[in-house]
Formats: sequence, C-alpha cells, structure tokens
Amino acid sequence: MYIPKKYLEEDWEFQEKIIKEYPLATVITTGPEGIQANHIPFFLHIDESTGKKYLHAHAAKKNPQIPALTEGKEVLIIFKSTDSYIAPEYYPGKQIDHKRVPTWDFAAVHIYGKSKIIDDAQWVRKQLDNFTHQNEKSRENPWKVSDAPEKYVTLLQKAICGVEIEIERIECKYKFEQKEIKQDIDGVTEGLAKDGIHEMSKLVKDTNARWDKK
Repeated sequence: MYIPKKYLEEDWEFQEKIIKEYPLATVITTGPEGIQANHIPFFLHIDESTGKKYLHAHAAKKNPQIPALTEGKEVLIIFKSTDSYIAPEYYPGKQIDHKRVPTWDFAAVHIYGKSKIIDDAQWVRKQLDNFTHQNEKSRENPWKVSDAPEKYVTLLQKAICGVEIEIERIECKYKFEQKEIKQDIDGVTEGLAKDGIHEMSKLVKDTNARWDKK
C-alpha cells in the first residue's frame, strides 16, 4: 500500500482500533481461478501465552474461496474505516489563496498472513460467541448465540467452517489531514460536523490531537 510518511501509522493500538471498530474486511486470495475477493467480518484474537495475533472468522463451506484459504498461502486482509470526501470549502485557507483541492480521508489496515480452514464445531461455536460478544457488548440487552434454539444453531453451523489468519505483517495508513495547518484541520473538523458527517469529524479531530503530542 502506498503510504506517505505523514500518514504511516505504526502504533498497534490504533491499528487494532480500526480492526475492532470496522470488522468487515476484504479477503483477497490467489489460486487456480485467479484473484478472488470476499467480504468477511473478523474477530481479533491474541494468544496470551505467545503474544501472536490472529484473525478469526467463519465462512460458508460453499464459498469458492475456501480452497485458496485451505492451502495455507499468504492472503491479504483489508480493513477500512469510515471515509469521506473533503471539500475545498472546509479549508479556511482556500479563501486566502485558493490553493486547496478536494481529497478523501480514511484509514486502512492491510494484514498479510497464512490462512487455515478449521472444520471443528467447538472452534466455530467459540468464534461465533466471541464475535457476537464483540459486537453486542455495548447494547442494552446483548444477544448471545445461546439465545437461539440449540438445534437451529447446530443446523446453521453445518453449513459453515472456521477461518484463521495468523498475522505476519501489517501496513496501516491513517489519512486525516495530518500536518496541515491548524486552521485548516479545524475547518475540516467543523465542516464535516456541519454536514452531519460526525464519525469522520471525530476521527480527524482525535487523530490530529494525538499527532500534536508526538
């Protein structure tokens, strides 16, 4: 991934933030059928005894990408934050010299690793429990897999298998107006909020507050 130095994010805390808050990833593999891509939500698992990091998920057994994921070859998993068009009028500096052009802000995490298919009911159930807890924990009445009839869950599980990616390499890009002048950063933050794009406004504000402390 092309990453200008000012947008390079090497801090695991902020790479992890994107993985957890935007868990739907693009899974890219190569095989006899050529390049394939699918969109799968993941749960991040860190082995406490070894410190190794893994991505866990489940996929339909009929998914044509399963053979490529079974072979243990290197795969690419792409996570991406919310994103937004940045209008030139957001920048106060535009009114002075008009030297502002549109851009697009976002964060992306590219993960490279070896894949493995796990066709084990207990492993898959634990993955389902972990992923559900991750996404339900902030709700007032969190749903659990065990809330559904056991026979129904068992039947559904027969059609899926587990996917595990051992993380070997990470590239991360945070593009949120870093190193722009303060008035323009503030202008983007305020402009996005005014247009109702609050999640992106907060990402720009928080990223640059942290950048100022480096």
